[in-house]
Amino acid sequence: MKKLFAYLSKANLMLWALILGIVVGLIFGERVQWMSPIGAAFIKLMQITIFPYIVVSLIVGLGKFEPSQVKSIILKAVIMMLSLWGVGIVVIWCFAFTLPHHDAGTFFSSALVATRPDIDFVAQYIPANPFASMAEGNVPALVVFCIALGTALMGNVRKSSLLNILDVLGEGLSVISKKMIKIFPIGIFAITASTAGTISLEQINNLQVYFVLVVLTTLFLIFVLLPMLVSALTPVKYRDVIGIARNALITAFTTGSVFITLPVITEGIKDYMHKREIADAQSDHVAEVLVPIAFTFPSLGKLTTLLFVAFSAWLTGHEIGFEEVPSLTLTALLSYFANVHIAIPYLLDAARVPADAYQLYLAMSVLTAKFVSPTSVAYIISFTLLSIFYIRSELSFKRVKTVFNLGIVGVVLPSLMLVAFMLNSKLSESGTASDEIIANMQVATKVPADVLSFVPKAYEAGQLSLTNIDVIKKRKLLRVGYMAENAPFSYFNRKHELVGFDISLAHELAADLEVKVEFIPFKKDQLAQYLNKGYFDIAMSGLEINVRDLEKVTYSDPVLELQLALVTKDHRMKEFSSREKILEHEPLLFASVEHQPFLKKVSQQQPSLHFKTIDNYRDFFEGKNQYDALVISAEAAFSWTMFYPEYGVVVPENASTKYPIGFAVSKRHLDLNNYFNSWLDIKQANGKVQKFYDYWILGKGSKPKVKRWSVIDEVTSINP
Repeated sequence: MKKLFAYLSKANLMLWALILGIVVGLIFGERVQWMSPIGAAFIKLMQITIFPYIVVSLIVGLGKFEPSQVKSIILKAVIMMLSLWGVGIVVIWCFAFTLPHHDAGTFFSSALVATRPDIDFVAQYIPANPFASMAEGNVPALVVFCIALGTALMGNVRKSSLLNILDVLGEGLSVISKKMIKIFPIGIFAITASTAGTISLEQINNLQVYFVLVVLTTLFLIFVLLPMLVSALTPVKYRDVIGIARNALITAFTTGSVFITLPVITEGIKDYMHKREIADAQSDHVAEVLVPIAFTFPSLGKLTTLLFVAFSAWLTGHEIGFEEVPSLTLTALLSYFANVHIAIPYLLDAARVPADAYQLYLAMSVLTAKFVSPTSVAYIISFTLLSIFYIRSELSFKRVKTVFNLGIVGVVLPSLMLVAFMLNSKLSESGTASDEIIANMQVATKVPADVLSFVPKAYEAGQLSLTNIDVIKKRKLLRVGYMAENAPFSYFNRKHELVGFDISLAHELAADLEVKVEFIPFKKDQLAQYLNKGYFDIAMSGLEINVRDLEKVTYSDPVLELQLALVTKDHRMKEFSSREKILEHEPLLFASVEHQPFLKKVSQQQPSLHFKTIDNYRDFFEGKNQYDALVISAEAAFSWTMFYPEYGVVVPENASTKYPIGFAVSKRHLDLNNYFNSWLDIKQANGKVQKFYDYWILGKGSKPKVKRWSVIDEVTSINP
């Protein structure tokens, strides 16, 4: 116990600030949200010296070398980097394949139809304007420029005058960084307290399987694999590796940023080498050069996001097979030279995972960055230390120590893999099923309503065929036509209530007219007949506005624009991933409820593609599986795959097609249509349409929000 108190008393303030911040956040909850700007200010303070530090360190570090030394240094650094990549990637994929069986299903995301960004390696790495690269924060291009200039100075006989000046500047920047680090515990406390106080349990629960994978993988890399390798191959002890990394790890964990830790890492390595009296003339320069270079190249921290690619594939029912690992790994290594937010969509595309999964990554990045960033720190430190001793030809395999360390790695890895599998198996079972979420959604604002399953005989006589707003208000009843199986626009929930995007709009319209609403069912091919006979005043059910029906009914202005997609069995999704693959296939039979004019043209142009109209979408999912795929909007497709998770959604490449949906009235009721268009303009302007879209199609708010728990709320609730 005395040793524990002695250690805690010597521990730096950053550790105490981290612990105290977590405690304060848990006690006061959302009440400490005001501390967030303080933490942001300290992060900006730490960033003041970063870019100048990189420039000075690289130019001075390389410039002081002789040309004959550089070739050997670079070669050995490259070998060490490739070796660490190889070991780390094997570990990452080991954890990725611990994912248990899962039935996929998720809401639509607008990112599904967004243009996927291409990685511009030229812009990333060719510094056309080094000063612009510095201003824009383009670290790779800046590093390339500094390497080029530093290398050019190696053979210059007059380099000492410039290098001395830059050396003095570097020392000044180092002093500033150290001063900042002394007061940075305040920033760490503010960031940790505000994060611990405001982060919701829902954020963790939404993607808890991925979170488990990230935490176990990164903890293994940070505290087992990387320090054990350094300890096994160099004179540096395991405890010393953790000691060197401690400040940088805490900073990276708190801020989620590796960039601001670079001076801390460099100074930590140099200080350790000098204190242990194992530094030589080259070690400081090597550290100053390799730290920013290691940051620029893909780190094991960045590569852990391969877990997200595997998780996204698992979540959407596209499990990655062993045969895909080599190509995905190579793609990751190439794409992670760029910004991670450019690389992730690129990797998802390579894995044939719907691009909307990127939104999940953004949602979780606040949490996962707390573990990914420290992993990058541990990698940079391990790479630099191993490279220094490799360059000095001091790597050694100490038989007992090496076997012992590797033995620990060999025991801990499968143990953590087993823990990951068991935890995630339990979590995936206990989580709320996707079909439960969509089946329990409800219309928030309701007016008195009757939902009919047939057309009343009184309407068939044509007594109510003529209608307008005045008539609707006098009869105090708005009659709305709906299609029963058209999720997420109109469908019956678990309580057998008629709900959906258009049903919410219908209740909103009736409320504004101050009348009741009556819902009358129809099938798509009955639309014109029922409207013109006056069976209902307006049809509101995610109706496609198409050319064929323009002569029969009057459509409102478009309410939404939807993206055409395909639904097929999970194991067949790759067959429909692009237009070319579809056309190369044997004759295909597609089912559809709508889109007949468009599909007729397609079948005329491509005789191998056949389309058959079905009454409703459920017939496809619960039928005899005679169709290869279903033609449907992507927005509706994701809702249906939540009910039937064995199916997946595909938006084929090079075959993007959009279409509008709206309301429909009889051809003779133009005044009624004008009213609805003006009403729709108002609802789009005041955000009601967007609110319903967010809820019914994107799934925002589909789960009840739980108030953030805190100790003080718990105490006050017990003792009011």
